[in-house]
Amino acid sequence: MKNIKQDIKNGKMKKVYLVYGEEEYLKKNIKKSIITGLTGDADSMNCSIYEGKNIDLKEIMNMCDTLPFLGDKRLVIMENTGILKKTDEKFMEYVKTGIPDTSCLVIMEQEADKRGKMYKLIKSEGYVCECSHPKESDLSKWVLGMLGREGKKITKPVMDYFLASAGNDMEKISSELEKLFCYTIGKEVIEIEDIDNICSPEINGKIFAMIDAMGARKQKEALDLYYDLINTREAPMKILYMISRQFNIMLQVKELVSQGYSSKDIASKMGMSPFVIGGAVRQCGNFSNRMIRTAINESLAVEEDIKSGRMEEKTGVEMLLIRFSAGKVK
Repeated sequence: MKNIKQDIKNGKMKKVYLVYGEEEYLKKNIKKSIITGLTGDADSMNCSIYEGKNIDLKEIMNMCDTLPFLGDKRLVIMENTGILKKTDEKFMEYVKTGIPDTSCLVIMEQEADKRGKMYKLIKSEGYVCECSHPKESDLSKWVLGMLGREGKKITKPVMDYFLASAGNDMEKISSELEKLFCYTIGKEVIEIEDIDNICSPEINGKIFAMIDAMGARKQKEALDLYYDLINTREAPMKILYMISRQFNIMLQVKELVSQGYSSKDIASKMGMSPFVIGGAVRQCGNFSNRMIRTAINESLAVEEDIKSGRMEEKTGVEMLLIRFSAGKVK
């Protein structure tokens, strides 16, 4: 992405670019940067966008051959046309030798086969940019930058919780941040409660019910609740984080109950609602101290395995639920 922006800045655009990958946010930003840098806006007479599988390659070549109107460059964009999976020798020869210096062809796709002829040709004659989901460390830096521009602060644990909640899709993260900024107007530090208050309340109830099912050894019910959340596009890492958080609450509640504190006192001491604490007190009856600690430790282990790539996230959370709802952990 930096290379493309540098080409735009230097006014030395290559004749052809391939932009592909699963991260739509990055692709949209690259597309916007190219359009702004070369033609000003998408409505310019020098910008033509072709979408879908049924595009006419001859028309695209003719458009590239057309001189720009009162400008230096003509921009032609092909989006999700499947051209990388085709072997059109005439079009490939045009990409190699026919695109005039006055035109720039940008091909945007969801995926690309690096072994394909078209991919290799574009890499040889132009530039290929893969837009994959960033690593968590890069996402954190990006989020911190957006927070800083809004005058907001966040701690590392709350950042981890937010990313577990939002997932690694930058489009969704951006949307969730906008909601957070609106919700926390007049507040400098973002807390977990702020994140909980803007997310769907359905997930909190299902996490609570899931742990109830685990404590009652109702494995099918626990898994059904998990699959329901997955089907509503909740991130497995968010679910794992919230399971771990609930067990941490239970551990603190169990300790305070053993010291003789009432539910009301515990709620005040922990800064949580009496309703939440009352539910945690009830749930504690189905779990021993050892089982709760084991659940916390194994949740952390699963998180580490997922982040290191040793385990697929959906499967990792599923295995945790199966183990603790089977009654094998004492």
